[in-house]
Amino acid sequence: MSFLFPGFLFALFALAIPVIIHLFNFRRFKTIYFTNVKFLRNIQEETATRNRLKHLLVLFSRLLALAFLIFAFTQPYIKSEIQNPQSATSTLSIYIDNSFSMEAMHDGQQLLEIAKIKAEEIADAYNVDDQFQLLTNDFEARQQRLVNKEEMLEMIRSVQISATLRNLNDVTKRQKDILSALGDEKTIYILSDFQKNSSDFENDSLYNFTLVPLQGNEERNISIDSVWFTDPVQMLNQQSQLCFTVKNFGSENIENASVQLKINDQTKGIADISVAAKSSVTDTLQFTMNITGTQNCELSITDYPITFDDVFYFTYQPVQKIPVLVINGNSENSFINSIYNNSLFFYQKYAATQIDFNSLNQFNLIILNEVSSFSSGLADALNKKIEEGATILIIPALDQDITSINSFLTNNKTAIFGNLISQRRNVTTINVNAEIFTDVFQNLPKNLSLPYADKSFSIDANSRSMEEIILQCADTKPLLSKYKSGNGNIYLTAVPLDRTVTDLPVQGGIFVPFMYRLAIMSMKNAPLYVIIGKEQWIKIPSLNLATDQTVTVKNKAIEFIPSMRKSGSNTEIDVSNYAKDAGIYSITGNSISQSLAMNYDRTESDLSFYSVDELKEKYTADNISILDKPEQNLSGVVAQMQQGKPLWKYCLIFALLFLAIEILIIRFMP
Repeated sequence: MSFLFPGFLFALFALAIPVIIHLFNFRRFKTIYFTNVKFLRNIQEETATRNRLKHLLVLFSRLLALAFLIFAFTQPYIKSEIQNPQSATSTLSIYIDNSFSMEAMHDGQQLLEIAKIKAEEIADAYNVDDQFQLLTNDFEARQQRLVNKEEMLEMIRSVQISATLRNLNDVTKRQKDILSALGDEKTIYILSDFQKNSSDFENDSLYNFTLVPLQGNEERNISIDSVWFTDPVQMLNQQSQLCFTVKNFGSENIENASVQLKINDQTKGIADISVAAKSSVTDTLQFTMNITGTQNCELSITDYPITFDDVFYFTYQPVQKIPVLVINGNSENSFINSIYNNSLFFYQKYAATQIDFNSLNQFNLIILNEVSSFSSGLADALNKKIEEGATILIIPALDQDITSINSFLTNNKTAIFGNLISQRRNVTTINVNAEIFTDVFQNLPKNLSLPYADKSFSIDANSRSMEEIILQCADTKPLLSKYKSGNGNIYLTAVPLDRTVTDLPVQGGIFVPFMYRLAIMSMKNAPLYVIIGKEQWIKIPSLNLATDQTVTVKNKAIEFIPSMRKSGSNTEIDVSNYAKDAGIYSITGNSISQSLAMNYDRTESDLSFYSVDELKEKYTADNISILDKPEQNLSGVVAQMQQGKPLWKYCLIFALLFLAIEILIIRFMP
């Protein structure tokens, strides 16, 4: 036990006063004469004994009453377990969780407002010359410095709900960064609802943590978690199939919830879904688009009171025709012509000696059909297209110049062509899990005929190549394979599409789906959406900015210049850390205009929280305190944590108690 004002202990000398009074009885005695006191002797002795006992009890009561009164003025306390609680100047960091989950209500009040009140109470427990840091999920620049008490209170009052979600471990790292250069006392306060998916942090014994859990009322919540198309390319005037997932994070089953799809503010589809508690449902909506250009879409569901995750925004651009370029060497291939020469494709053919290199920019799929050798101009043009993300299919010629072609392949870190094999090779394995065959083979037919090749090249991969074998022969060498190269893909066949040496082009169950999917997957569309707060670089097609040029991203409420970087001949932008509100944004600049959808992070949708008991089980270290009664005024609680447990109130109670005992002794003891 320690004393806040030990100087008052000198007043204990005053205890000598009642002792002196009781030791020296200054009362005057009056002598009364009796004729005979013989019969009073025994009564006199018994009464004197009782008086001495009564006087001693009164003495002790007065001494104890006076002693406890003096102790009350010294303000005794039990020392706090917090290290260095009596520092001359305190420095502390307060984190207020202002994520969407803090919109929940507790007794008619929003959790964020309760957190702000509690933060003010914590600040009030400190002196005006103490230093403070306020941190929220926004990680604003002004939150990276220490402020005085008055400025701290103003910053607390200005905190608003934010779309940004932070892991508690990242938050505590920020708090420790600013406290690490200070003295021994390093105090951190965390006011949050402690969602389980973002509330874990690493303890550090050099810091004192105080957790203030704020629990809202149990709410139901359903969320549109994600959307995607079944096909990578949506064709104009053809039916598109949109898939979406709805999750129910509540403890009640949801029946017949209405999901509505709007495109350019026009309703395109409605679906009724039912979702069991703590589960999810995936459903589809079908629609046809007959308007060119970027389509601004939103998928919504009705839910209350958690509403931030009820609308999912996305954009896409339907394609009228898929561009395909074929560069022919020896002659045109009738099988390739029959597949791509229709209204679905913008089909262009060049002879290897008559290539218009300027027109290559409009093609994302380039097929090299039996081109015997690669000129330096062709190789440079193909390298540029690969850097931009194009897909290249190389079909060899039996008389090809392997050296020039392998030089191109080696530069792109793929496999190379080996020797020509004149023996028949049969395909024994088809990789149905290859990306090119996604959703093509649900169940592989048992009687599916696999191709053969009477003359074919050996395809030899090295350890550096990122190989995906699509068709594999019995000798484990590929007949058809894919290689990742830079931003693009290179496909190699070991055999020309010549019916005299292989039956691959007449294998309708394999060849036709492969060629169709090859064209469809070559399309490089902008992403359907981005998540606010997560870094994602977005390539803007046909946008090549000079050093001093910029683009602007804006909606009705905000306008900003995003982060930009060069990617080959294209430009990539990152908007995730600038936008604060979900919705459709427009990107304009340098004769380019397109839309981009941004959505809130769905991690906040899961309303699972740590209870006070779970937090106490999770964090048992001595330097971590958990306030299990946040409804009480925290000013006194924090002061007690800093100064220790005060005992002066108990001293006053005991002083009054012993005064009452003294009165009772005098009044009732004979």
